[in-house]
Amino acid sequence: MKFSSQLLNDLNDRGFLYQFTDVEAMDKLFCSGEQIVLYIGFDSTAKSLHVGHLLWIKLVNKLQSAGHKPIVLCGGATSKIGDPTWKDKQRVALNEALILENTESIMGKLRQLINFDEGNNKAVLVNNDDWLSRLGYMEFLRDFGPLFSVNKMLTMDSVSARLERQQHLSFLEFNYMLLQAYDFLYLFENYGCRIQVGGADQWSNMISGVDLIRRKADGQAFGMSIPLLTTSSGTKMGKTEGGTVWLNQDMTSPLDFWQYWRNVDDQDVPKLLKLFTDMEPAEVTKKERLIGTKEINELKIVLADAVTNFVHPDADLDRIKDMALGIFDDSSEANTITLDTPMQLDDVLVKAGLSESKTAAKRLIEGAGVKIDDVTATSYSQVIDRKVVITVGKKRFVQVIVE
Repeated sequence: MKFSSQLLNDLNDRGFLYQFTDVEAMDKLFCSGEQIVLYIGFDSTAKSLHVGHLLWIKLVNKLQSAGHKPIVLCGGATSKIGDPTWKDKQRVALNEALILENTESIMGKLRQLINFDEGNNKAVLVNNDDWLSRLGYMEFLRDFGPLFSVNKMLTMDSVSARLERQQHLSFLEFNYMLLQAYDFLYLFENYGCRIQVGGADQWSNMISGVDLIRRKADGQAFGMSIPLLTTSSGTKMGKTEGGTVWLNQDMTSPLDFWQYWRNVDDQDVPKLLKLFTDMEPAEVTKKERLIGTKEINELKIVLADAVTNFVHPDADLDRIKDMALGIFDDSSEANTITLDTPMQLDDVLVKAGLSESKTAAKRLIEGAGVKIDDVTATSYSQVIDRKVVITVGKKRFVQVIVE
């Protein structure tokens, strides 16, 4: 697909774009020269976003760099319900305290990844609980109920997929589509928002929002979906044997994060370079010949460096790479130890040979000389109960595995 807008062409060539509600009209909007207000939403269903969300964030970055203004919506209200899209069963309900805690954590990370501070297109942060919690149920039914067709909603992929599998779809979840559509209308009327950006699994909800704006506000808005981030085998990216790859470093360390990208399948490297680095798509295409050769590993390092530097800009990449090589290179000073049971940090240091005694270990820790997953340890009594990398100084590493 070719656009008149050079920005859309670049995004498409890199693999960011998937579906549009009115591609010709949206192409004209991007060619108009006006600043476009767009929004993207994140529900607070976990403490951190994960690798799958990176595609959304990178797209927002590129649109913002082109002069457009993003609204980042936190789903404080919709998190109480749960989106039914493509899932086999209803989400576990979260209480308001946990939603608030998750929201603060997610927004803290997003502030590092999206510009909320400078320029006339700095991002705006909103929480849909601010307006959805004020909606009166009877008033909402009266004003918006007639504008939604149940017949049409039943044909939406996110709903029909569950019904075809004869799996339970609650009335609570069924309302999610209405609330997300209302979000778009609210942002259209109050912020001049014209485009909703979201994952391909949000497409049904995006269409509903565009339609509601047309019917309720006689306005034109657009949906722009992003393909789901999947591997060449078709599975979602961001899952490992150890679980989800999170963006918050207290849930996935910068070292593990870097290693995740360094270890992607050869076949996925070209796609990921186009999405997550500044390498020109044409240049990436030329390098596809390296798939299956040792040289592809150099490109994996370029990829891992770029994504890690974006998500963890304060991380020491040289140190991370030294640690990664130290763990897996037999010629290094590093080693791996396995614990039968969780142990205190000072005991682990002694067991690993990184300290000659518990007293010496405590002095090291008190002197900020010990790091766990590249985060400075502060207590000798901290219990090591999961796989971590412990470092002492700059060159001594040990990978600890707890069985």
